[in-house]
Amino acid sequence: MIRLGIVDDHPTFRVGLRRLFEKDEELEVVWDCGTLADMVTALASNPVDAVLLDLNLGPNQDSLAAARMLVGQKAIKVIVISATSDDDAVAATQSAGARGYLPKDLELDEMVAAVKRLSVDPQEGDGFVDLARPSRRAAAPRHGLSRRELDVVAELRRGRTNREIASRLGVSVSTVNKHVHQVLKKLNVSNRAQVIDRLHQEALGGFSKPPGSSGQHLGRKPAKSQSKS
Repeated sequence: MIRLGIVDDHPTFRVGLRRLFEKDEELEVVWDCGTLADMVTALASNPVDAVLLDLNLGPNQDSLAAARMLVGQKAIKVIVISATSDDDAVAATQSAGARGYLPKDLELDEMVAAVKRLSVDPQEGDGFVDLARPSRRAAAPRHGLSRRELDVVAELRRGRTNREIASRLGVSVSTVNKHVHQVLKKLNVSNRAQVIDRLHQEALGGFSKPPGSSGQHLGRKPAKSQSKS
């Protein structure tokens, strides 16, 4: 049994992860929390084998420093999860001692398999695992979305506002506005709701359905239009 802790400041996403992992008989989610301070408190009484750690926890939350502490002082395996897919972020994660870097839009079965693999003692020759890199290479050329636009798309999927996205990605709100405008233009949709609806229908590597499709998927009603962009 792999004992796992989860640190992510988005409650809905965090609960979803917990439910996903608890379905696997080899994983036990010992605790989940939204801040590094809560993580330290949880660790004091409930040790774990691995921590799934959000790279961008918000102001005054240094996930990379936390990763170094967990690996160096606690000998805990750290798996970083992030909505961003920037090469510098991946490199910094590896330098901090994390076992791997997982994108938040990873397919569910891949997410479970990766966490299980990276939570056990590494085999000889096992190195740092970057599962964001192949998805970046596959998605950007096919859909004309830049790497940063893909980062913005990942945040849109989680319902974040432009201001929240700017804080998460470390850019200005006006820059995010421009990225969102380009995403709408390249996907040939008119609002954020339609972007999210299409992404619910298909994996980020898809977008094969033509614009104007009904948007229904798994019995879900089409998303209502939203005015903000």
